[in-house]
Amino acid sequence: MTELSKDNTAAFSEAFFIGNLLFVGIFYIALWVLYFLRYKSTSAVGKKHLGQALIASSLSTIIFLSINVFILLTDGYHSLSALFGLELYYMLIVPLFLAAGIMAFTRAIRGEEFSYPFIGQLS
Repeated sequence: MTELSKDNTAAFSEAFFIGNLLFVGIFYIALWVLYFLRYKSTSAVGKKHLGQALIASSLSTIIFLSINVFILLTDGYHSLSALFGLELYYMLIVPLFLAAGIMAFTRAIRGEEFSYPFIGQLS
């Protein structure tokens, strides 16, 4: 077993990204910890997956937090706008990110590169 085949950074980064979509916060922090611990020592494929997962995870977390701040500053969580905003997030935004995350995860397990739509050029 070669050293490169022992490197699971790409798969972990994509798994943490998918986890962050479902449980915002804990997996986002775990993704940053993975970045600081493994980025320099991982392969080029791992670096690409890790960078893209961080960008996508940051973007989805910012969207989620923005919706929640908007809700808090307007009518609160008991309002129709809160219901609409959170449904918009969980029914439109999460599935879009989740589809890309699942495709990236399957490629990461095989050790292949994957380029996220729109985000792949940034990392």
